[in-house]
Amino acid sequence: MAARLDRLAAGLRRRAYRVKTRFVPEPPLSELLAPLPEKFRARLLSMYASEPQLGDEGQMYPLDAISRISPAEGMWLYQLCREMKPQNTLEIGLGYGFSTIYVLAALKTNGVGHHIAIDPFQLRVNSKWRGIGLQHAKQLQVESLFSFFLDRSVSVLVDFAKQKKQFEVIFIDGGHLFDEALLDFTLSAVVCPDGGHIVLDDTWMPSSRRVTDFIRTNRQDFTAVRSPVENIAIFRRKGTDSRDWTHFVEFAHR
Repeated sequence: MAARLDRLAAGLRRRAYRVKTRFVPEPPLSELLAPLPEKFRARLLSMYASEPQLGDEGQMYPLDAISRISPAEGMWLYQLCREMKPQNTLEIGLGYGFSTIYVLAALKTNGVGHHIAIDPFQLRVNSKWRGIGLQHAKQLQVESLFSFFLDRSVSVLVDFAKQKKQFEVIFIDGGHLFDEALLDFTLSAVVCPDGGHIVLDDTWMPSSRRVTDFIRTNRQDFTAVRSPVENIAIFRRKGTDSRDWTHFVEFAHR
């Protein structure tokens, strides 16, 4: 009973927060993106305005109004990379490349770091992405800071683990089925060093929230970081995974 009451209270607090923040006006987009270098800011303003963008075969393609991270989320990701000054960052799911631009802007400003994106659908025939996400590094003249893998995240992450690569900031926004997202986190944890951050997007989805519930209750080597924006969950590595082979904690949805 106590656990049910705790979950109910947590749900009420989340709803109250959403109601409260719904009436707080957001600053103009140009003002929110002002800390970004000019060419990165201009590219994002064009994309948020849903203006056609350069894709494969040198063609211009329209963007849909849904497949994007919010400016607040993007600026948080930018600030995280600015503060951590990571040597390596990783993104699962490239899409139109909104989040990629924020990360590359931070690495360029830092003067250090390399970003890798994984997306098996970026150049697939009839894919809505049309290769748009791949154009930003070239157009923004930061190609040396960016690498791309046209493959499934499972294959690439296993290879990275074998190569003992490490990424201080990992942004997971790939497959949103529960098992896909959980697998992305599990494999990402192998290549995330102590003190590194793993960020999961789209926590409005029940599947994503269940993944975060599992991490909070079962992954004692990660600690949840309070999110300043909605729709993301943030976890910081705080040690090694020392669970016994029989370990399991029931994770009720909160």
